[in-house]
Order: sequence, then structure tokens, then C-alpha cells
Amino acid sequence: MRSDPVKTDRSRVRPAEPGPLHRLLRRSRASSLRLLPLAAMLVLAACQSQRVEPPAPPAQVQPQQPQQPVQVLPQQPPKPAVPESPLDLPPGALRVGLLVPMTGPQAGFGQAMIDAATLALADVKADDVVLLPRDSGAEPQQSAAAARDLVENQAATVLLGPIYGRNVPAVAEVAAPRQVPVVAFSNDTSALRPGVHLIGLAPEVQVERVVDYAVQQGKSRFAALLPYGAYGDRLAESYRKAVARTGAELVDIVRYSDPGSDAQDAVRRLSGGQQTPPFDSLLLAETGERLRGIASLLPYYGIDAGEAQILGTALWMDQPVGRDQNLQGAWYAAPDRGAWDGFVRRFSALFGAQPPALAGLSYDATALAAVLGRKGQLARELDNPDGFAGVNGLFRFDQKGAAEHALAIYQVTATGGELLDPAAQRFTAGARPGEGVIRSNPLAAPTQPAASSVPPTTGAASTSGVSGATTTGTASGAAPQGLTGSVPPAR
Repeated sequence: MRSDPVKTDRSRVRPAEPGPLHRLLRRSRASSLRLLPLAAMLVLAACQSQRVEPPAPPAQVQPQQPQQPVQVLPQQPPKPAVPESPLDLPPGALRVGLLVPMTGPQAGFGQAMIDAATLALADVKADDVVLLPRDSGAEPQQSAAAARDLVENQAATVLLGPIYGRNVPAVAEVAAPRQVPVVAFSNDTSALRPGVHLIGLAPEVQVERVVDYAVQQGKSRFAALLPYGAYGDRLAESYRKAVARTGAELVDIVRYSDPGSDAQDAVRRLSGGQQTPPFDSLLLAETGERLRGIASLLPYYGIDAGEAQILGTALWMDQPVGRDQNLQGAWYAAPDRGAWDGFVRRFSALFGAQPPALAGLSYDATALAAVLGRKGQLARELDNPDGFAGVNGLFRFDQKGAAEHALAIYQVTATGGELLDPAAQRFTAGARPGEGVIRSNPLAAPTQPAASSVPPTTGAASTSGVSGATTTGTASGAAPQGLTGSVPPAR
């Protein structure tokens, strides 16, 4: 039996201004489906929307102050009202299954992803879309059971999730017989198979981007200090390929088991006992206390920022890396912050918590599913080579289904990441990310594109409230506490 959907009366928040997700779809050169007029219609719909009221703020969380004020009318949101019958739904409503953790230690991430998905449906005015959140659990069999309920009992037309790569094959096995596409939040490419797309930020793209930039700045001798494990293995392999492709020299890749005594020995071996390191660029792949512990060892063994450029990954995007003087000046590749910062302000104001990076992926995937799904072109148009513009910037899926994000280069400072090289404004068909693209400063005013080009992405999200979304599920009403912008590592 289908669960009764839950609708919320949201009639008192200011309407949305056109934002980057209203231009989510980019015009395809290869497809007969003309996406640009549809995006324009979404902008028009946003301008004509009525005032709506946001969901009730979480009762168990003390709201944080947003980074910048947003215009939200003072109000007491009502409790959700349950329709008398599922027949109250619009005819032909698109049913989007959302597989996220709703119990256990990762439940906070799951609730934030549900909130972000609801916000996405509001921004694209998806009144005819039903969001069906289900608990993916931590194990493959739990994710498969939730997927089976969505596909067989709820008639879901697309599945978004799960977050862990090890659970994706089990979900795909359930979805494949009914040809239900799966867009998972993982970046584990071993989970790819027919009918599956991964929207997670791949470490390979991050490494390639930062290596390319370092070579452009005159760096030629590369080394890496990486942990053992699947994540370290992927970084090591992509680092080798990226350095080799540029023609630079790979001096060494040293691995370690833990950031304690084993890491100290690894740093000593990496330095070679020399006063000046035999490399001019060093990739690190840690965060938090583990990163600070390793960074403190570098100058002791003669490796400092003046002689070796430290390189990092997008995991540093929302980390206070600059508090450590040994890391100030380091470079890392990450999504463009323009649209993301606007999303953070809106999310924080509406839900009383900072969104994790996974919430941004949920927002982009949901908006994508809603807009493409309503036209019945989801499976085909996911492979649009021109890509899509979301809160994580420009992205597209490669031929295997893995996401390629256009990334910017940032430098670590005491006050946060400083933009050094902006992300691509658009992809060139057939080119790798970062190659053959038109670049523009995302902080500058957008310019008028040529007739054959795609429209530029605006720099910030709108400041509207939630509207137009219908959800049904068993999610807790409490927003996560203490969430940061970090992403739990892919398993």
C-alpha cells in the first residue's frame, strides 16, 4: 500500500527570486530536447509564485545565526496536515524515492538531506512531485529493502541514494528490472553499473584539477603522503596518472597506517633526511586533528611551505585548516562557493542548522530528478554533455555515470579559502573537466553568452522560503545538531 503523503501549508514566506537551480538544465547540443526554454519557464514560475510558509523549525535544535540575514516573515508554522486520501495528489504526480540514513549515527545527515530535497522541489516549483524519504540503513540489505518498498509499493519513478557505495549495487539490483534510474550520493566508482549514476564529488577529479594548477604555476616534482585504505588507494592511483599526464616527475608516494608514530616515520622517509625536500609539491589527504598532527611534523623534517607547496582536496572546503600556520598557503580543489554560500544561508535560516556537503548533493539530485522527470527524459538527459548548474557548481556525468564537477582552486588562509582560479563556466563536449572550458570569475557579474553557448550560472541562491513540495515518509522532524560541511568517507 502507498503511504499517505504529508503536505505542509507554506503560504507566508516570500517567493523565490530566480537562482542557479532555476537554470539547472543546460541546453544539450546532442539531444533533440530543448532544455533552455524549460529553464526559462522555471524562472518565470518562480517570479509568479505566491507567499508560502516554511516547514516547522526543528524543536530539538537551537537555531544558529545565519551567515547573512534573509528576508523571512515572522511566523509560527503550522503542523503538517495529512490529506484524507492519496487521491488528493495531482494526477500523474512524479514519485521520487529518497534513500538516506534516518536512524543510527548518520541520521542527522539524512534529515539534512530530506530538508535540502524539500527546498529543491520548492525552488523548481514542483507541485506535481512527491518526495518519498526512506531509511537506507547502514547495510546493503537494509537499503535494498527500502528500495523494494519504493519501487514495488510506492511506484517510485527514480531513486536518489544511498550515500554509501557498498549499498548501491543492492539498490540497483532492485531498481533494474523495472528500469528505475538510480542517482546515488556516493563517489565510489566501483558501484557503477547500468542504470546507476553517482553524483558524489570524485577524488580523481579533485586531484587532477589541483595537479594541473600546480604545473601551471611552475611546479614539476610531486610527492604524496597518503593513508592506507580504499580512499588512499584511489588518491594514489589518480595522483600517479595526473602527474604523468602533465609530464612532471613523481618523486614518491609514501603511505602510513595511522597519523601517529607511523605517520612520523612516513614523513621522515619522505624527506629523505635532506635539509631541502626533493620535491616542490606535496599532496595530503587528511582532515581535522589527523591533518594537524601530520602538518606539525613537516617543518620538523625540513618540509615547509616555503620549499614545498602543500596540496589538498575538497574535504578542506569547510574545515578550519587555516588555523594551522603550517597549512596556510596550501592549495586545494573544491566546488565554486558562489551558489553554495547562498544555499547555506537559506538552509540555515529555514532549518536552524548548517547544511553538510551531502545536503548540497541531495538538493542538486532532487532538482535534477524533478525537472527532467516531469518531461519523462530523466534516464536519457542525465547524460547531457553540457551538464547542469547546481549549488555545487557546474557538473555532468561521464559515459560510465560518474559525476564530473568543474572545480575551483582555493588557497588556505587564516580566515578561510581564498579563490585563486575560478571553476569552469561551461564544459566543452568531449573534453575532460578543466580542459577546453571557458573560465570566468564567478564573483564577477555574469556576461551575456553567445547564441550557441549555455547561460552562465548566477553567483548566489535566492532567499525564498519553501514552497511547492509534497513529502511522505517517516522522517523525524528534528534537524541534525552539530553538522558541518564534511562528507562521511565513502565506504
